[in-house]
Amino acid sequence: MRSLDSFSPEELDALLETDLEEITDDELLADVCFARFYDFFLEFWPTIETVELVPNWHLEYLCDQLQEVFEAWERGESQPDVLINIPPGTSKSTTVTQLFPAWLWLRAPGTRIISSSFASSISVGHGVKSRDCLRSDKFQRLWPGRIRFKGDEDGKMSYRNTRGGQRYVTSSGGAVTGVHADFILVDDPLNPMLSASDASLKQAAKHLETLSTRKTDKGRSVTIMLMQRLHEKDPAGIWLTRGEPLRHICLPGELTPDPKTGELGFNVKPKHLVKKYINGLLDVLRLARPALAKLKLALGSYGYSGQILQQPSPEEGGRIKKRWFRSMSWPAFLENVPGAKTAVWHADGDTAYTEEQKNDPSAVMVSTVLQNTLYVRYSGEFTLEAPELLAKLPQLLKDNGFGMLSKFYIEPKASGKTIVQMLRVQTKLNIVEAPPPMGGKTERVNASTPFIEAGRVVLLDGSWNEALINQCAAFPNAAHDDRLDNLTQAIARATKPQAGLSYA
Repeated sequence: MRSLDSFSPEELDALLETDLEEITDDELLADVCFARFYDFFLEFWPTIETVELVPNWHLEYLCDQLQEVFEAWERGESQPDVLINIPPGTSKSTTVTQLFPAWLWLRAPGTRIISSSFASSISVGHGVKSRDCLRSDKFQRLWPGRIRFKGDEDGKMSYRNTRGGQRYVTSSGGAVTGVHADFILVDDPLNPMLSASDASLKQAAKHLETLSTRKTDKGRSVTIMLMQRLHEKDPAGIWLTRGEPLRHICLPGELTPDPKTGELGFNVKPKHLVKKYINGLLDVLRLARPALAKLKLALGSYGYSGQILQQPSPEEGGRIKKRWFRSMSWPAFLENVPGAKTAVWHADGDTAYTEEQKNDPSAVMVSTVLQNTLYVRYSGEFTLEAPELLAKLPQLLKDNGFGMLSKFYIEPKASGKTIVQMLRVQTKLNIVEAPPPMGGKTERVNASTPFIEAGRVVLLDGSWNEALINQCAAFPNAAHDDRLDNLTQAIARATKPQAGLSYA
């Protein structure tokens, strides 16, 4: 408990309306904790945690942001959802999912709360700790009788108080039927210990969509999601690309430079928080340099980049490193590469025809092989309906060196077969169904990496260079990988030529 002499003159001036001698330490403490969530957080940490709290500036900032959200809700104001990206081991769950709900009930006992995590056991644990705080001797002493639990509705998955408040606990993939909430707390919708699979991403996205329908007031109710980044299409990635207003707090474990501008801490949000970092670190005690080095070793480049740096693709690349790609200007290519002036250019296509941006785009790459090196002249993506796609391809290929000897290899999936048939009828392009890919996508990428690492992929200068490199470096966490599919298809053909399909 904080003693009377621990309060600043400003706190005393703001809270004391009676003679100082007439107020007890408990009454003063109750007023302070009621008025500010961060003070409540500091005081009630020991009611749910056995380890000693190590304060850091980010905890105070998060508490104050959460209080702003509550006070806007209390005033009946419409406000955006909240996304918090922060590394593990920073007390994020204790702050947001355990103590904040307890303070919400202190301030507004009738508040209805839904909380969710990737696993039911985790969600239940968060809910139980909030209840432990509310039932603690300290809470009951400071605010006697303010929160009483309904005996017939006091379970681990759901509990209510006698003033209309409810806490309902669920998990990704769990049911949320007949329950609505003023605050929806989503804490790690994906398991950070496992690689994000297509199935887990879809399940988390669907669950998040379901939770969005559970708000008591679509404008006033707020969803607060906190997680470390795991994939470009993880729930945080979905929120960041949906184009809606968002209160985004992104606190990477250390400051890293923008690959384009060199700006340090380019992904910290809000930007002014960069000044809070000490020696480039978010928390010099919890996440000191030695601790970060161990995490990088344990998590690998993928995990470290997402979970610690909040960048779902590592800057240097994952399986495929950015530095492996070489580049060359068109004049240098023509002047210095034997056979460049008479090269036959071929194309690889991964076609999809739809205007819906949520679907994969069509991707086309134009390249040639000279002296066991793949020279890429063009790589692009576009989302078009079939008529527009058919109209675009012939001119695009002609602009990139296509001639009578050139071949257009199209991946033989369902939409690819249709495009093959239509192109053969409507154009003079030499269309070839590429051989069915061998193995899964990861196997194909792994088979291509020695060729790329050996410097055998050269990109001729173009505005598309960075997009191709970034997509390759992001694998397997990229939102789309169609350009990469083109590249691995071309490499497979160059390294294991088949009769009638080589670059001869």
